[in-house]
Parts: sequence; C-alpha cells; structure tokens
Amino acid sequence: MAYGDLVSRVDFDMKRDSPFSYACHACKRCCRNKAIRVSPYEILRLARYLGLSTRQFIETHTEAGGTVLRSKENGDCGFLGERGCSVHPDRPLVCRIYPLARWVSPDGEESFGHLTPHPKTEGVYGIAGTVQDYLDHQQLATFFDMSKRYGKLYQKMVDMLEKLDPEELDRRSDRRAAIDELPTGTLASMWVDIDATNGLNFSDSDGSGLAIDEAVAAHIRAIEAWLDSLDAAS
Repeated sequence: MAYGDLVSRVDFDMKRDSPFSYACHACKRCCRNKAIRVSPYEILRLARYLGLSTRQFIETHTEAGGTVLRSKENGDCGFLGERGCSVHPDRPLVCRIYPLARWVSPDGEESFGHLTPHPKTEGVYGIAGTVQDYLDHQQLATFFDMSKRYGKLYQKMVDMLEKLDPEELDRRSDRRAAIDELPTGTLASMWVDIDATNGLNFSDSDGSGLAIDEAVAAHIRAIEAWLDSLDAAS
C-alpha cells in the first residue's frame, strides 16, 4: 500500500526553547489511520516488551517489510485496545513525540513542528512549557540518540551501495515503493532483525537475550564489520 507522508505538510518553525505544551486526554483518535514507521531499535524494544524475538515481532506485528506497525482492518493501530495503547511503556518515537514532528537537516540543525490534529481531538494545546519540557516528559532523549546512531549506519550503507553500484541509487524510490507493497510479516532486509543479526537464539520460555543497549551495540558492530568486509573486497 502507499503510505502518506504527514511530515511533508508540517511547518518546522519551533526550537527546543519554543513555548509549547500538550495534555493528552486519551481520546485515542491519534492512534488511527496512520503509518507508524519503526526503526530496528524500536522493534527491539517492542519485541522485548512482548517477550518475542525481533523476527517474531516483525512477522506478527509489522508490514511494509518490517518498517511499519501493522494496522487493523478498521485502520486502528494493531496495539490500540479498549484502554488505549497496549505497549505504551515502549511505544515508538513517533507516538511519544506526537503531536510534534522533528526534523534534522543534513547539517544537523534541529527543528520541530505541529502535526495536523484530528478535527475531534480532545488533546489540549498550550504554551505552559517549552518543546524541551515536552521532550523530557516523553522520555525521548534515548530515542533521538538511537535515531542518530542508526542514521549514521544507514548513511554508511548508502555510501557503500553507491560505491558498489552507482546506478542502484537511481532505483531507490522504486525499491522503497516495492517494500511498502510486500506482504505483511515479510522481512525486507536482514538488517532490521537485530536478534538474527546478533546470532541470538531467543527463548520465549525464559525471555533470554541481550540487554537492549548491548543488543544495539552488537547489531551496529556486526553491520559495520559487514560493510568493512565489502569495502575490502571492492
């Protein structure tokens, strides 16, 4: 399916010290009819919360090649229940930062903007605090850090792709569109499956596995080593 880009309609006109506040009244309207993109780190957190391996989580709870959380037939997020988000402690970055969106330029300049609210939202917007206050309350620092770390890794992968086959970059948009059309539960790339990349034999019975920080570090090291081997062979 084709996924809309909500961020393309956002004016990123706020900084961390800009006046902002938001009080969620749990109307759950923001949890419907959205494509929730998830990173390998967010997949790992959600998988651990549910007692699954990252592969099991991808197969059961994602679509678009493991990059989007699966929705119900009525458009609700697959994790939306009667009492709200059933994975709230480990919800993804885009859910935590809502109703804001964040943009980081290629030069590293950061800005924030308002997403268009649901017309019947019960959330209350204001200026009682700052953007930074809201980010702190939503515990986003670690998510931003992981986004930066995986962003650098992704760029290394793109650079290697360009080195190995310059024409491949011209096909990126078509490949992304093809990933969005993959059957639900299909893995588009091994690199999003942290447990498999780390060679982890995850056990449902005892919840064994590396701690999240250790798993991420091992995952990044493994992919960097793979990229180095490709570079040496090219």
